[in-house]
Amino acid sequence: MRHHNTRRYGRRKGLTAVLVVALAAICVTALPSPAVAQNNWYAEYFANPTLAGAPVLTRFENQLDANWGGGSPGQGVPADNFSARWTGDFWFDAGTYRFSYLSDDGLRIWVDGVLVVDDWQDQQAAWSFVDHVIPRGTHTVRVEYYERNGGAQIQVAWERVSGSDVWRGEYYDNRALSGSPALVRYDPAIDFDWGGGSPDASLPSDNFSVRWTRTLGFEAGTYRFFASTDDGVRIAVDGQRVVDAWYNQKLPNTHSGDLTLSSGQHTVEVTYYEHGGQASAHVWWNRLGAFRGWEGRYYGNPELRGSPELIRDDAAINFDWGEGAPVPWMPADNFSVVWEQDVTFQPGTYQFNVRSDDGVRVWIDNGLVMDYWQAMDYEYHYVSGIDLEGTHTIKVEYYERAGGARIRFWWERQGVPSVQPTPTPTTPVQEPEPEELQLGPWQAEYFDNYQLSGAPALTRQDQTIDFDWGWGTPTPEVGRDNFSVRWSGTFSFPAGRTCFSTTSDDGIRLFVDGQRVIDAWRPMRGSRTGCVTLSAGAHDVRVEYFERLQAATVRVRAEQTSQAAPPATPQAAADDRGPGGPWRVVYYDNARLAGDPVVSRQEETLDVNWGWDSPAPGIPSDNFSAAWTREVELSGGRYLFSTYSDDGVRLIVDGEPVIDSWRPMRGYRRAIVDLSEGTHTLHLEYFERGGIALVRLDWRPQ
Repeated sequence: MRHHNTRRYGRRKGLTAVLVVALAAICVTALPSPAVAQNNWYAEYFANPTLAGAPVLTRFENQLDANWGGGSPGQGVPADNFSARWTGDFWFDAGTYRFSYLSDDGLRIWVDGVLVVDDWQDQQAAWSFVDHVIPRGTHTVRVEYYERNGGAQIQVAWERVSGSDVWRGEYYDNRALSGSPALVRYDPAIDFDWGGGSPDASLPSDNFSVRWTRTLGFEAGTYRFFASTDDGVRIAVDGQRVVDAWYNQKLPNTHSGDLTLSSGQHTVEVTYYEHGGQASAHVWWNRLGAFRGWEGRYYGNPELRGSPELIRDDAAINFDWGEGAPVPWMPADNFSVVWEQDVTFQPGTYQFNVRSDDGVRVWIDNGLVMDYWQAMDYEYHYVSGIDLEGTHTIKVEYYERAGGARIRFWWERQGVPSVQPTPTPTTPVQEPEPEELQLGPWQAEYFDNYQLSGAPALTRQDQTIDFDWGWGTPTPEVGRDNFSVRWSGTFSFPAGRTCFSTTSDDGIRLFVDGQRVIDAWRPMRGSRTGCVTLSAGAHDVRVEYFERLQAATVRVRAEQTSQAAPPATPQAAADDRGPGGPWRVVYYDNARLAGDPVVSRQEETLDVNWGWDSPAPGIPSDNFSAAWTREVELSGGRYLFSTYSDDGVRLIVDGEPVIDSWRPMRGYRRAIVDLSEGTHTLHLEYFERGGIALVRLDWRPQ
């Protein structure tokens, strides 16, 4: 593990400072509880600065929050020349984590025995940070510290930064990157055209500079780094300069440099200054050398924008990432990939096939032949009758929106058996694109605490809930940390099912007509989705949010995912549309449908959202399972069955599996089935692993 030489900023040792030691694990999805409770630290204090011998004081500290000043941490510990060690187990979702720290004096941080921070020296308190990629699961974090003399202070925190905001940008109001940054924020890509303007109101339009830093994984190989800027730019990898064009210049220009990297984590640092006139900065890289299969370029955003998170040689486009990410340092949702390969074809007529969740586009020699750039649930599409001979460039573009991520692409020469299994021949299903609903204006109440308590410090009208305050404050009336906001409004909705999505750092709740639809009221960073069926007309919506520490962002969107079903025609059977009942349902106190059911009962609908609660007494709120059964009278023909669940779901129609997604996940699953007129048996099985629990079944004729 490389320790990266990071920038320092902050108050010097002689100034009075409040010591806060806060470590908060940031989770983006509801996850199983770790073996040891989060924030439960075992602390050992030593009467020497070298952690030598037996500790003179041990204790559990639920939150490392100290203000020793010139005093002692506790009985038996001297005020100077002491040391301490904290150890705890924490849950991490897969991703890149930024460990920020401030220490007077020395500090070291380990994750599972890997040294992440090594700053073991006498020093004045100043902020630094290091990025580290961590796989999903429970990991042991160890923090070691020593105090030499004078004031004693330490602060440590981490947050997940992989995903749409991966570059840490430090913006300075001068050309020399000097002093403290005027603005610190996270940028999704170094891909800016500011023209004659400024990156932010806090910066001048001329004579400013920026330092962007990030850590990510590379596969072994030689990489060419590119920069196209107005004005100066430098690129360094692990401290080694690759591009150096630190002078005034105008577009068009492109500078590049090559560097051979080992497999693993590497830190990329880009520095830039703007002198006068136009301002722009673009940075990206390619992997050199021949690819045996597909050249795959993976991006941490759904727009194929900026520099890739990963470049690798993929033997085939046939992936099922489930609810996970292609690699640990990438986001599990809202990413994109482009694959490209030169292929030599025998003379003939070809059919190109793709199954994808979500959007996909296919190009042959820069000609677009398939365009399904929309949310889909592993739908099958094809184009046939394409005459090819010789070498042609095939390009496949893909994006993942949310839920399961899966794509398979292949071709076959028509009249010749395919070397890959042919998909079940069904008519491609074109689900209507969800319609985004415009909500606003909102009545906003801002509180100078994170509990929404007391009188609001500010009341105003916000047109939308779409804010990225970074490390700043939304208004001078509240602090930059530990504030909260309540937005409320009454809006008109069409009849049908509406899904609300939020992205926030930290906690958020959303209510519709008093019903809780989204509940993630804890320090976290990530996205949440909740759906509700609404009648046509006005409905009250309330959003509550709190910011705990560091970055603050909140965004709310609403989409109508299905319209209200029109009345059935007189000749249609009553059960031609779901999810009515009654259903016979049995519940198990385990996630395997094993043993005897604990609860058996009838339910009028198969559309339930238990949230964090249990479906019935005797059933746990996590790790339970259930099975619903009913007979329905159908008119016959082709039917689209659709499930929405968190977690695993299986649908069986007349004894035949139709939908099988028996794994921890959250999202939609669909299948088309041809059924005869008459009685049919529907059987749905479901299990809940942890966190939110919900399941719904719908069907309708096609």
